[in-house]
Amino acid sequence: MTTPGVRPPRWGTALGMLLAIYLAGVGAVLFAPEGDPVATFWPAAGLAVALLALSPRSWWPPLALGVVAFSGAANVTGGRDLDVSLLFGIANAAEAVVAAWILQRGTTGRPRLDTQDDFLRLVEAALLGGLTIAAGATLTVLVVGDGSAVETWRAVFPSHGASTLVLVPVAMTLHHAHPPTKRLELVLQAVALTVVTLLIFSPQQSLSLTFMALPFLVWAALRFDIRVVAWELAGFAALTTFLTARGFGPFGDSLATGRIDASGAGALTQGYLLCAALMSLPLAIAVEQRRNLLARVSSSELLFRRNFTESLAGMLLMRRDGDRLDIFDLNDTATQLLGGDGEPLVGRSLDDILDTSEQLDVVAGRMLDGTLEGWKAQTGLVGRPGARINVALSLLSREPDPVFAAQLQDVTAEHQARTQLEAAEKLTSATLDTTACLILVTDLDGTIVRVNAATTQLTGFTEAELLGRPVWETAIAPAYATELASLLDGPRRDDATAVREADASTKWGDKLRIVWNDNVVRDQQDRPVHVVLTGIDVTAERATAGLMSHLLQAAITTALIGIDTRGRITVFNSGAQHLLGYHPDDMIGTPFTQLLEPEQLLARTGARSADTAFAALTGGVGPDGETTPRDWTWVASGGRHHTVAMTLSVAADSFAAQVGFLCVGRDVTEQRHSQEMLVAALDKERTAVERLRQLDEAKNEFVSTVSHELRTPVTSIVGYTEMLADGSIVDPDPDQLPLLRTIARNGERLIVICNDLLLLSGLDSGAQHWERETLDLVTILDPAEEAVRPLLTARDLAFEIERPDGPVVVMGDRAQLERVLINLLSNAVKFTDDGGTVRCRIEHHTDEAWLVVADDGIGIPEEEQSGLFQKFFRSSTAQERAIQGTGLGLSIVAAIIAAHGGRIGVESAHLKGTTFTVRLPLKRPGSR
Repeated sequence: MTTPGVRPPRWGTALGMLLAIYLAGVGAVLFAPEGDPVATFWPAAGLAVALLALSPRSWWPPLALGVVAFSGAANVTGGRDLDVSLLFGIANAAEAVVAAWILQRGTTGRPRLDTQDDFLRLVEAALLGGLTIAAGATLTVLVVGDGSAVETWRAVFPSHGASTLVLVPVAMTLHHAHPPTKRLELVLQAVALTVVTLLIFSPQQSLSLTFMALPFLVWAALRFDIRVVAWELAGFAALTTFLTARGFGPFGDSLATGRIDASGAGALTQGYLLCAALMSLPLAIAVEQRRNLLARVSSSELLFRRNFTESLAGMLLMRRDGDRLDIFDLNDTATQLLGGDGEPLVGRSLDDILDTSEQLDVVAGRMLDGTLEGWKAQTGLVGRPGARINVALSLLSREPDPVFAAQLQDVTAEHQARTQLEAAEKLTSATLDTTACLILVTDLDGTIVRVNAATTQLTGFTEAELLGRPVWETAIAPAYATELASLLDGPRRDDATAVREADASTKWGDKLRIVWNDNVVRDQQDRPVHVVLTGIDVTAERATAGLMSHLLQAAITTALIGIDTRGRITVFNSGAQHLLGYHPDDMIGTPFTQLLEPEQLLARTGARSADTAFAALTGGVGPDGETTPRDWTWVASGGRHHTVAMTLSVAADSFAAQVGFLCVGRDVTEQRHSQEMLVAALDKERTAVERLRQLDEAKNEFVSTVSHELRTPVTSIVGYTEMLADGSIVDPDPDQLPLLRTIARNGERLIVICNDLLLLSGLDSGAQHWERETLDLVTILDPAEEAVRPLLTARDLAFEIERPDGPVVVMGDRAQLERVLINLLSNAVKFTDDGGTVRCRIEHHTDEAWLVVADDGIGIPEEEQSGLFQKFFRSSTAQERAIQGTGLGLSIVAAIIAAHGGRIGVESAHLKGTTFTVRLPLKRPGSR
């Protein structure tokens, strides 16, 4: 299987590489120091690594065997024993596999030398490959050879590492793009490097001048591509190794003078080549990356420039100058759009060109601080009324000088067309919606496509319920199918529309009588496109004829009295007749003021006579044509008085001419009497509530006083009892000790009750003083646990406390919050049978701290939980089991939690345990 992206060498090429490995191995063995089992330079290592690294992994097994065979053959040809040669061949193949695996790791194509990561991978391959061959060679020497393991390691590791680091880059850069090369400079540099190398490694040259060659390699790295550097480095390595092997140069001179042996000279040479590679290759890669980056930047800049100048959209480039966005470049499209010749627009502020409601300097500031990605708006142009421009403003660069880009699109024509269309649609919609008749528009199939507001108001159907439905499937025009067919198929009628009258139903089932007018809307080719149905509601008109008679004769309790402008009665309905006991015939023509109690009428109107009182009475008609409802005393037949809620309104004809007044009266005598009784009852109730409040305050004061007065003598009793019990006064009789302990225990209980009652009294009156401090709730766990531990003595209860990972900080009174936790824990211990568990934990939530106390005790019946936090509450289960308690603990807990701005909740059921959850607000940062 071929590795994706790796172009494998042909088998002929692979065979040629194996042959090169053989020849290089033979040469290295022949140049090996006499008597030394290993060579000081092994170029075959680099060739083997390159062969496997550039081949797919499916080829590795045969290629590795080939490396073993050809390397072993090279060693045999060089005069080494067969067993040593075979082991060296295996070690060489192992080195090649390890180094090639590292080079191909993490890549999907041919290993390249493009980045510093690639170079580090190459260094890693050289190091691990060198360690692999060094270990194999050393093991071979120790097992079947007669050389020194240390000398073998010292010779093999640098020689193979240098071979990989020097030769493999040549293979890795074979397919690199070849940029234009400065040929003359390359020739000069190569000649200079060769001359300097020959001088450094000339015969009998012992001076340490090896550094002189390095600047020329740096020269190549700075000026030429990585492939040139790789080839020069390989040539430099070959020349240096050859001359040193001949005994030339500083390393050869040291060998000749006996300062170092042959292995040492070889190791120094390969170490020198390693330094040369480590210095030149990373620099060449960095320079190559910089060159490629500059090329991409130049290409991008050219592409941007062409897009900018040739764009069909107007484009501006601006810099920020104070609170201005000044234009420094624009394309031809922007010039034509803004109406200038280009140059006068350069240097102008964008605010001077665009007519926008937003401040562009604020928009630019938000872009710079990162709160706004881009800005789009439709604006006008200064000096061009009616022009509309779509503007998109964006930030191109921030440092050192922020550059902004604006794209402009002329939408003046579209805006004008849309404005005209919207105006026409608004006019049509306004016409339809302000027409006080039903209007339905259908397509040629009779499907409703539009209705006006009057249709939905009169029928109750919404647009959603009507649109998209055939008109005859609605209750508005159920019999329209045949009329539509005749309207479309019949001859065109230009002189009149079809008129018909039919019944319609509203959404609520009401019947309407509608007069319909139908007509067809045609296009320019005289083809029908829509049908318009206009309906007028004549239901009221059809019913108006008998409405007044029916209204006047209807058995209603409301009095309706019509009055002319002179104050005479013109209409007297049955409700007025029933209320006052007068017959309508007797009341027509009589003054309306005769119905009102005279003294009240004159007092309220300020008139001197009944005749002038009517003018004052109707003078109270407001701008809406109606007086405010007011209770009046009406005089009925027989002198009976009724309290009537009365209003007067102006009666006008169809031309808005005043023709009289309408009086509407409703008998509220019984209602007002009931209201007076209700007010009296409310006054009594308010008095009773105030009395109860006073009694409650007196009770609280009494309880507080009694508790305070009892605490002192009870404290004395407890003190004297303790003195009698411990023999401070006289030695007690043994039979008296249980009695004394009972007196002391009950005395302590009375003191606790007194303290609880005093605390509740202080909480109720607001006299309790609170300490407000920053408090970590975790710190109240230990005091509470210490206080509850005595209660667990002689009890078989599991007591668990879960602490949070960090602090849970609230604002509160430490002592009172400790009291809350102690009360809840002591209750949990008290009401939990042996064998049960009591748990306490503190939780940190978003804005609250939760203090949770849970037990699996006797629980609280659900129907009794509503009074749980009231004073002296004790559950029925506790009373049945005769569990001692005052019923004050939970009321104290609730009061303390409420004073801290918190809440307390309970989850419990009979014999199912109880969980109390106290929720306190967390301390906000910065609060005190």
